Amino acid sequence: MKTYRQGATGALTDEYERAIMELRTLLLGISETEFIAIKNTLLSENFQSIRNIISHVVRSGYSYANYIRNRFGEEVFKNEVRIESIGDAINNLEYMFLYTLETLRNKDHLTYNDLMKTLIKTSWTTYDLEALMEHAIVHILRHRLQIQKML
Repeated sequence: MKTYRQGATGALTDEYERAIMELRTLLLGISETEFIAIKNTLLSENFQSIRNIISHVVRSGYSYANYIRNRFGEEVFKNEVRIESIGDAINNLEYMFLYTLETLRNKDHLTYNDLMKTLIKTSWTTYDLEALMEHAIVHILRHRLQIQKML
């Protein structure tokens, strides 16, 4: 039986982990050639190859965690993501998830109402903590689908 994390942040973390694991499984099923191949030069560089999409996903994951850390006055990690292979991608996704786990570790006591009251200003809008984590989850799902369509 699977053990689930407790509380509202636990449920969000479980879903975030599931989205990352689905992306990881997809990556394990492709070749290194497919991973680095430029698929569409009409798109922004972030989205021209699977490698670039994963780099974008990992950088964004760190950004979401850092927005949360900033909101709580905690130290942030400035990461220069460098992904050259599928192995690098999987490792970086794992490191980003562990960083997010650490970010949420001392927030598992927050109730649903606490989450709704915790406003976090990003560079594009303001979220409550739950909505920011939901955005992070859907961000991974959206790019996983984008990769599936590329293959």
